[in-house]
Amino acid sequence: MDSVEIQVIMSLLKIIDNPINDIALVTVLRSMIGGFDDNELIKIRLENRNFNFYKAMCEYIKIETVDVNLKNKVKEFLEKIEEFRRYKEYMPLNEFIWKIYLDTGYYNYVSLMPNGALRVANLKILFEKAKQYEQTSFKGLYNFISFIDKLKLSNKDMTGAKLIGENEDVVRIMSIHKSKGLEFPVVFLSGTGKKFNMQDLNSNLVLLHQDIGIGPKYINYKKGITYSTLARDAIKYKSKIEMLSEEMRILYVALTRAKEKLIITGIEKDYKKSIDKKEEILNTYQSISEKNIINKNITSKYLSYLDWLELVSLNSKTKLDNTLIINVYKKEDLLKTVSKEKKEKETDLKEKLEKIEIKENKTLKKKLNWEYEYKSSNNILTKSSVSKIKTMKLDLEEEESIEYNKPEFLEEKEITATEKGTLIHLILQKLDEKIVYDKSKLSELLENLKGKNIISNKEMLAVNQDKIYNFTRTKIWEELKRAKVIEREKPFYINIPAKEIYNEDIEENILVQGIIDLYYITNDNKLVLVDYKTDRVQEEAELIKKYRTQLDIYKRALEKSLNLKVNKILIYSTYLNKEIKL
Repeated sequence: MDSVEIQVIMSLLKIIDNPINDIALVTVLRSMIGGFDDNELIKIRLENRNFNFYKAMCEYIKIETVDVNLKNKVKEFLEKIEEFRRYKEYMPLNEFIWKIYLDTGYYNYVSLMPNGALRVANLKILFEKAKQYEQTSFKGLYNFISFIDKLKLSNKDMTGAKLIGENEDVVRIMSIHKSKGLEFPVVFLSGTGKKFNMQDLNSNLVLLHQDIGIGPKYINYKKGITYSTLARDAIKYKSKIEMLSEEMRILYVALTRAKEKLIITGIEKDYKKSIDKKEEILNTYQSISEKNIINKNITSKYLSYLDWLELVSLNSKTKLDNTLIINVYKKEDLLKTVSKEKKEKETDLKEKLEKIEIKENKTLKKKLNWEYEYKSSNNILTKSSVSKIKTMKLDLEEEESIEYNKPEFLEEKEITATEKGTLIHLILQKLDEKIVYDKSKLSELLENLKGKNIISNKEMLAVNQDKIYNFTRTKIWEELKRAKVIEREKPFYINIPAKEIYNEDIEENILVQGIIDLYYITNDNKLVLVDYKTDRVQEEAELIKKYRTQLDIYKRALEKSLNLKVNKILIYSTYLNKEIKL
């Protein structure tokens, strides 16, 4: 499903079913079927930016001033799509897909591409799948597209085409079982030194035989021991004989696959010792064995193809001299050969390098000494808060501090100065400019906040009501009463050039987020920005220096979003009980 030829045809089927599919449409347009290049697609899009691409193409052919050749090309493509849409109404799906192959010339086109035969075979598979799909209860192009999409979403795929026939000149790797009935000019039988799998017979599982029955182990719970039973031993012996017989049949299959040459490989730890032992056993059983036949008691002792083949070679030395050639390679000899080849390669490479005259190459130097042009951008934040930027502006080298919420068991019993400042900030936001506040009204406000679980009883008692009361006697409060627009706790996002924050020439932007405490528009359309501060300071200049950057960003954000100039920026200090104008 990921092959190019299938993706293009599936995209074409999708736009025939529903042309308002920009990705599928552009896929087809840029393919051999559409024949459009990127510049042509850009021209079409620039004429109609607000429509989907299909509608943009429909509108493009109505414009008089556009490129005539491109206009005709678009018109021809749209007419072809409409023609296909008419055919799909009455043609079977598989016939319809084959018609697309032929009418677009895509079937012949993919055959000329690299691996063309495989691509053509893939298109044939899609045709066959469509034919099979038509025979089900589901019908139509839409259902077929949905089926293919679900197939892809479920991480499944249809098997790709296979072009290798029985007579192809290739190397095949297969199991002995799969080779049954086949013949090849040259056959390699590898891994003959591997022992047969006897795990089932040697495990603690209950053994089962179709003739003998069940063979369990006996368990003595009092003594805590287990041992085999006669039934188990009988099944084990019988199963081993049957398994060895089956392995002999498999070996026979392997040995009879070659037409011209059979090459057998196997690894044995100590070849000489193994051969000597086999010769001794063969001599021992020679008197009770039939002529040229290896006694079955000998074969049952060995559990690998290599052992059996060695027994045959030893038992029939004279007969197999012209047929059988055994090559033995010692580990030490192989290591010496490898080491020698490695040294020869190293010597050849050294000689070649010495002959090469190294010349200065400006392009090479440039590449080796290349540095990323925007290296400084790697260290900038792509998104930040106003408070972070304020800290960076004050001290760029100061490490960012991370604040974590305290776990409940570490919370201080007394409310801290910072928490008190946050409380005052919260209550200032809850003030209603339509109410004339006195001490009793403020107490009533705090009781209401406590009743709504916005603040706790401890927090209510910690609030300095005088600071709140003093704010309701300021010029800011008087202007709020008459203001036509009032916004509190207003969140915002704004892009700030990174070079304004960092002392480097960086072209990137930083997305800054923040919350404006208060802004209002007076009756004469003056925009006033207010920020509450609870810092313990002695002079106004300290607050101005500390928060100027923050308030400049607030100002820019407000002016950009409201398209209105900020006439006045004020800091209201609850500690100094006064408003400070920047």
